[in-house]
Formats: sequence, structure tokens, C-alpha cells
Amino acid sequence: MLLAIDTATRLASLALYDGGGLIAEQSWRSRNNHSSETMPAIAEMLERQHKAPEALTGVAVAQGPGSFTGLRIGMSIAKGLCLGLGIPLVAIPTLDVMAYAAGDPG
Repeated sequence: MLLAIDTATRLASLALYDGGGLIAEQSWRSRNNHSSETMPAIAEMLERQHKAPEALTGVAVAQGPGSFTGLRIGMSIAKGLCLGLGIPLVAIPTLDVMAYAAGDPG
């Protein structure tokens, strides 16, 4: 199961993907509180899906451009999870995420 983290902007987003499709997603307007909101949101999302962190097989994180602090927080969370769980980490350019969401499969 893949966890996606995007804290590049004030609109923070998380998603869980299990290979068969999207199983959970959450976005919220953060008022520069990424550090206190993101990890509890991940824990809550996993709990709602009755999954333990050990069920994760990889993490994707938005790499920017974006807010330096927001990016630092998202990347730190992603790296900590990956190091702790021994799973791969991939960074995706924020502009690629935005283009895909707008319908450009580029």
C-alpha cells in the first residue's frame, strides 16, 4: 500500500493506494500547521482503513516547488516513515502532480 504526502502548499493532501485503486484520501487547508497536522492525519487515515503503518510498502512525497517549510515537513515525515519501516521513498515534482490532476497525463 502506497502513502502519498503533499505538503508543498497550504492545501495539504494525503492518499492511500493499494494497487487496486485509491482507498482513502484527505485534503485540508493548513494554516502553516503542517508539522502538527500531517502525522496525526496519517495515523487517523490508516486507522480508518484498519491498517497498521507496517502495511505500507512505499511512500510518495511532493518535492516542490512549494513552501520550503511545508516541503521540509512532508519530506521529513516521508523519510522517517521509510527509514523506520524499511520501505522505498519516491519524490514527485509538485508541477507534475498539478498537471496530472488537470488532465495532462504528460
